[in-house]
Amino acid sequence: MARCFLIFSSLIFALLSGCSPYVDDFQYAPRPAVVDIRSKSGQQDPAVSALVSVIGVRREDSKEGIPESVEVRLRLENNGSETVTFDPPSLELTDARVLPFPPPVMRAPSRITLDTMQSTTLTAFFPLPERSGSGDMDALALRWIVQIGGQKVTQTANFRRVYPRVYYDDPYWGPYPGYPPYFWYGGVVVIHRR
Repeated sequence: MARCFLIFSSLIFALLSGCSPYVDDFQYAPRPAVVDIRSKSGQQDPAVSALVSVIGVRREDSKEGIPESVEVRLRLENNGSETVTFDPPSLELTDARVLPFPPPVMRAPSRITLDTMQSTTLTAFFPLPERSGSGDMDALALRWIVQIGGQKVTQTANFRRVYPRVYYDDPYWGPYPGYPPYFWYGGVVVIHRR
């Protein structure tokens, strides 16, 4: 009975872990990156705040029309007294070699206007370029343009790839095989880095 339970739970775990839409080893920090623009009037609070996260590298989803891509989520907040306009097509993602990704797949209007104390959140899927090489995706930079009143301002958020650190700690505790009451204590910590 225990063997059946073990096999069944392993099968369920394998099925559930295989259903994730994201590639496992692509994580980026900071999460979220905070980008502020101060107003020229000298007020304390930023006129526009942006919270940006690289959600991960998403597998292709033909039902949704999303290619294999880097998923980015952006939240813009208008904290100032002037109207803020944002053009989603101004989003640009570059890799570690400062080469741009193809234009993102988005389900957003062509222009977003935010009045005072309004915010908006959108998700962009940047298709992976064919030229990706080793280390190209270790650093990403997202750039976009907002217009505050009549002035255009560029904002940028930088991300670094985070490699998980895995520690295996399996110490062996036991008596020294020689003379009691002396004991030998030991352990091994193996660190795997990619």
